[in-house]
Amino acid sequence: MEKQAAKVFTLAEANAAIEEISEFTAEVVYLLESVRERFPAQDESGKLEVPEGIVEEVEVALNRWSQRVAQTGAHPKGFFTVDFQSADPELLYCWTWGEERIGFVHNVWENFAHRRPLPEPAGTVDHMRWVN
Repeated sequence: MEKQAAKVFTLAEANAAIEEISEFTAEVVYLLESVRERFPAQDESGKLEVPEGIVEEVEVALNRWSQRVAQTGAHPKGFFTVDFQSADPELLYCWTWGEERIGFVHNVWENFAHRRPLPEPAGTVDHMRWVN
């Protein structure tokens, strides 16, 4: 598979991509929940019994999810977490399943644990919030 050049996203473009990514992520989450319901985590003796084919089904679903995310120009990270390259070469927008829009960023050398809230754009700070 040929490596694509990283797409640079504006915040608005990343949020627009979240709509599509959320849809197919929901499909995969639903599939994985149905897989989980099809077999108990352990049998009566406490042993983990995974029916044949289940591991492959999960792997295929997660690989397809990663490929679909990559097709948008974003970077799949872990289970249902996505990074988007911002115009700042050192900053990534970060989204994870369950979030409605991009609300966090981290540096390219950092990971999910280092996420911090998006800074407020210049001019949007409510200076009156401190006034009683």
